[in-house]
Order: sequence, then structure tokens, then C-alpha cells
Amino acid sequence: MRLRASIRRLAALSFAVLVLPSLPEPARAADDVESWTDVELRVLESDRIAWSARGVARVRDSLETLYDRRVETDVDLALSDLVSVTIGYVLLHRAPTGLHYGWDHRVRTGLTYPLLRRDFRVEGTTLYERHIGQADVPDFNRYRQQVEVERPRARLSPWFHQGVAFERRGFMRSRSRLGVRWSFAPGHSMRGAYQYERIRIGAVWRPRHAIYSEWSFTLRARDPVAR
Repeated sequence: MRLRASIRRLAALSFAVLVLPSLPEPARAADDVESWTDVELRVLESDRIAWSARGVARVRDSLETLYDRRVETDVDLALSDLVSVTIGYVLLHRAPTGLHYGWDHRVRTGLTYPLLRRDFRVEGTTLYERHIGQADVPDFNRYRQQVEVERPRARLSPWFHQGVAFERRGFMRSRSRLGVRWSFAPGHSMRGAYQYERIRIGAVWRPRHAIYSEWSFTLRARDPVAR
């Protein structure tokens, strides 16, 4: 009962404060709902270093077109018991709306730090990305700020993610995810969420809706509760 009440309170508060104000009227009627799936393998994990690999697939057009596939790898270095730095690389093969498939490379680094650590954990991540190798597009930088909320010690926890991104043109994306995180075995977890996103394309803000899922597996679990 306590967990259910916590989920309801967090869902209502998150949606009212962070999602509703950003929804333009036309966006409240969803058009095509996409499916985003992430599978993460935590290859190496110790007290100070963690190495992970991830595969990503994104499907649109009524779940008929695989338009975005990615391979990612990250190394996380713990600077202290609370703060860590991430260094990573992303290889993409995707077809933006109305365009042909093309390759995209990204290198990134970021800092993760706690904003609140009580029954609920609120964690912030600040990321810098360098986008390189796109055909007919000059290399550019992207800056991202993310916040995540969950109950770290619970096997079943409400989960909220809010991210914003900035490029050379300024503020260009807002992404919200609201769902649950389930730790179904030591070192293994699943997250499922509804995602609402607003992206600026030229002078127009375009809404995008998706069902998001993330599967995370640790080769050598060291904690009875997954991250």
C-alpha cells in the first residue's frame, strides 16, 4: 500500500509540474507512438570503475520501421562515493524523418552527482557530446542536463527521468519519461516508461511519443539491488 501510494503521488506530481506545462494543445493528441528499446550489459564493475555496453533500437511508423540503431560503450569512474565521471562513444545508423540512412558518431563525457539521497534518490547528470561524421552536417557540440528519481532500495520503484538538450541553435529538446524500475534479480533490472518529447526542427516544435524500455544486466553482480 505504501509503495502504491508513493507511485501515485510521484506520477501525479511529475506529470503536473514537468509535463503538462510544456504540452501545446495539438500535441496532446498523440500521432505515431514509437517504441524505444535499450539493452545494457554491465561488463565490469568494481568500487571505482564500471564499464558497460549498450544496444539501442528505435521503431516508428506504427511499429513497422526500424529507423535508429545504436551501439554505445561507457566507462564510469568514481571520483568519490557520490560523484562519478563518464567517458563514452556512440555509433549510430539512422534515418531522420524524410532523409536516408546515414552514420553518426558521438563522443561524450559527463558528471553524475546526487541532488537528494533519502527514501527517494534524485540524481543529476551533466553531459557534453561531440557529434562527428554526419554527411553534409558540420561537426557540432550538444549539452545535456538530466535528472532521475527513483527508490534505490526497492525492488519495484517509480521512475522518473527528465532531460533537456542545447545545441548551437540554443534549447532544442525536452524529454520526459515516467514509469517503473523493477529489479528482478541481483544486478539485473528493467525499466518501462511512457516518454513524451518536444524537439525543435527549424522554428517548429514537434512532439514525439514513445514507449520506452531498458533492460540492464550485470555479468558480476555485487549488490542485491540493481542500480
